[in-house]
Amino acid sequence: MFSDDVSLALLASEQGYEYVNYLGVLNRVQISQLLSTIKIGMVTLLPTPSYVESLPIKLFEYMLAGIPVVASNFTLWQDIIKKLQCGMLVDPTSPKEIAQACSYLLTNPEIAEQMGQNGREAVIKHFNWEVEATNLYVFYGKVLSIN
Repeated sequence: MFSDDVSLALLASEQGYEYVNYLGVLNRVQISQLLSTIKIGMVTLLPTPSYVESLPIKLFEYMLAGIPVVASNFTLWQDIIKKLQCGMLVDPTSPKEIAQACSYLLTNPEIAEQMGQNGREAVIKHFNWEVEATNLYVFYGKVLSIN
């Protein structure tokens, strides 16, 4: 999000901005509507220390929406995306690799749809607050029983 019109104007002056459709701040209903229209969820964060070990909420939002993801090939993410077969992993510094993954998903809608379904099922079964609450209780039980 941009803190002021100057930041947005600066971005708008960048090469390629004519391909950007900046929607501004959206509420939950607008986000849900937007997710129902997109074909691919992009989570191609650059390999900085804060991203390599993160689990971005955006990844799980796309998965819950039934959208296949194109994501950075970080080890932590590979464990999720490869295992669940819910998207494609790419080198986030390679625009060519990102474009190839997107092209593959767009030209193979049956595979993309299956990946989206796989991701949705995984979030419903495994990546949700009920499951995480149980994990948290187990963790606290172990920590509190240490003398």
